[in-house]
Amino acid sequence: MRFEDLVGRSVVVWGAGREGRAALVELSGRGLTPTVAVTGGGAVPDDLAHLAVTGEAALARLAAADVVVKSPGVPHTAPEYLRLRELGVPVTSLTDLWLHDNAHRTVAVTGTKGKSTTASLVRHLLGGLGADAALVGNGGVPVTAGDRPEAAYAVAEVSSYQAADLTCSPRVAVVTSLYPEHLPWHGGYEQYVADKLTLVAHGPEAVVVPDVAGEVARLVAARLGPATRLLDPAALGLVVTDDGLAWHGVGGLPADEVALRGRHNLANLALALAAVDVLLGGDADRGALLAAARTFAPLAHRLEQVPSGDGRAWVDDSLATAPESVVAALETYADRRVVLLAGGADRGLSFAPLVDYLARRDPAAGVSTIAVGPAGARLARELDDVRLAPDFATALTWASAPSDAEVVLLSPGAPSFDEFASFEERSAAFRAAAGRSATTPDAR
Repeated sequence: MRFEDLVGRSVVVWGAGREGRAALVELSGRGLTPTVAVTGGGAVPDDLAHLAVTGEAALARLAAADVVVKSPGVPHTAPEYLRLRELGVPVTSLTDLWLHDNAHRTVAVTGTKGKSTTASLVRHLLGGLGADAALVGNGGVPVTAGDRPEAAYAVAEVSSYQAADLTCSPRVAVVTSLYPEHLPWHGGYEQYVADKLTLVAHGPEAVVVPDVAGEVARLVAARLGPATRLLDPAALGLVVTDDGLAWHGVGGLPADEVALRGRHNLANLALALAAVDVLLGGDADRGALLAAARTFAPLAHRLEQVPSGDGRAWVDDSLATAPESVVAALETYADRRVVLLAGGADRGLSFAPLVDYLARRDPAAGVSTIAVGPAGARLARELDDVRLAPDFATALTWASAPSDAEVVLLSPGAPSFDEFASFEERSAAFRAAAGRSATTPDAR
């Protein structure tokens, strides 16, 4: 559905959060007069009170709408959403409306993990070539609220929530990874995959995946038409090893010359390089792209080393909310002794990838695990030699104690909502503890 399709129709914006507000601003600017519906006990901001309806009135208004512009936070499993589907009420989203007008200039990145880093890399690499590119979507701002709507290229980070409502695909898409995440919202892993890969199901020119022989490629290929090109970085001569990244016929980037930590982030870099090369039709200055990669600054809370007082590396990886992400973080420090802070709110994701990894890790590079929260309690039942802390503050006290560990790693594999309002609050507590830590004679 396009913005122009809304003219003369009764439109309801479902949700009053950041994206709901952006939808209201965009639609009002186009001469429409939408109502805002807030369901599920959500609060209505004071400045929207004159436009909003709640409770039973909101449900009735949604059911009577010609079109509903749904915020990403409303799950497809919600009874209200299912009811609208039964009634045949058209449901779209701000991202879908925007993408119909901007697909030709858009690179969109999705994936269970790695999408924020990869999207930021794509924008950075385009900038390194002198191209004007704006970063929008899940990791930045709503797609219509960027400060440079006229930019030649838009790089959109797309969550599974945003992808689920799409009826249009971008010109180039990147899928970084797929494993269980956000399952209650989607109603199971198969539906999660289907919702996320709706991004690529409407005729993109190209889709970049980590490996055309891998599981991600298999799932993606099942949704592509014959006109879409499916490729991986290796098809362009890009190869990632533990030592760095090499581009056949172009040059290489040793791992120690890139600020990104870990082989998985070098793989994200390879995806970003491939996406830019494809977007520009193979006319990109590949040497300049490699040079630009050297100046990329990693995102916060993703394997970010923070200041500490005890000589150890305190690493904030608070955004690692799935067990597979914890494995990737630990592999980054494969030859070092680590204190791992894990756990938080429990979404029922399997810890098998982490348990299996720790079982095969070199004992000389031991991992001392401190677990917290409901997810941590479950991990402690599945993994030997785990210390279960009653709360995060206690876990930090234990992590701060003298030990032979060289790295203190917050890579929880779970959300923060058991104790904190956000992952930023959890990170702030971790950073404060790092700053308070002090070297003692027994610390080594």
